[in-house]
Amino acid sequence: MRWLLAILLTAPAWGAEFLIQGAVDWELQPLVSALQERREVKIAAWTFWTGRIGGHDVVISRTDVGPINAAAVTALAIREFHPAVVINQGTAGAHNPDLRVYDIVVGERTVDYGAFKSQPAGRGQGSDSARWSPIPHQIRDANGEVSQYAAFPGDPAWVARAAAQPYQHGRVVKGVIGSAYEYNREIDRILWLRKTFGSDTEDMESAYAAGTALAMQTPFVAIRIVSDSEFSHPQLERKAGEYGAEFVAQLVAKCCAAKAAAAAGRGAR
Repeated sequence: MRWLLAILLTAPAWGAEFLIQGAVDWELQPLVSALQERREVKIAAWTFWTGRIGGHDVVISRTDVGPINAAAVTALAIREFHPAVVINQGTAGAHNPDLRVYDIVVGERTVDYGAFKSQPAGRGQGSDSARWSPIPHQIRDANGEVSQYAAFPGDPAWVARAAAQPYQHGRVVKGVIGSAYEYNREIDRILWLRKTFGSDTEDMESAYAAGTALAMQTPFVAIRIVSDSEFSHPQLERKAGEYGAEFVAQLVAKCCAAKAAAAAGRGAR
């Protein structure tokens, strides 16, 4: 573990404006392709690509799948690259029956729907989700105070920017992005998760990246595109990964252009 200690004790060489995450390559390719001056960086188990979009420093992170990967790589990337914002993006299954494939959900909140406790039940009484209730996460702040989080808030400014971004393949809506190391295909369970946790979508990374970013005092937003829905389109569509990554690339480019224009305006005065 000496490599990890060395990383955590070493100051970053530069600070990225954006850290953009995706779990797998087919959720990342349009973003990696958009990077100018691209350079691949490998740290332990994880791969990053550094470069520039619109003249601004960007890091693309392949988190790989699941909560262990998501939390570890988010902490590592924040410490190493000091991003101004973390954008976790990729595909998701629908918990909201009204969502359609290729709709995009911008996370006003992210929630871990795999965290719950059950009430006591004896042998032969079976397992009944009616006896289950959510467990909030506990995170200690820099002052040592512990707070409980039933869900992690998305950065309001970035939620607003993403929700206003034009998109041609479906709707863009604000909502609750759910995460757990699960792939749910039972409609009754999906409806229970939505009722219990308020989730609109499910993935395996967003909430864990969000909690890590919150603990490390870094703005965060999750943006997830629906790739499948047991209610209307159970087949997973990989094209959604491409559309979602393109949406985020356009969002970043637009933000960079707006900041450059604002800076030019200040210079003119």
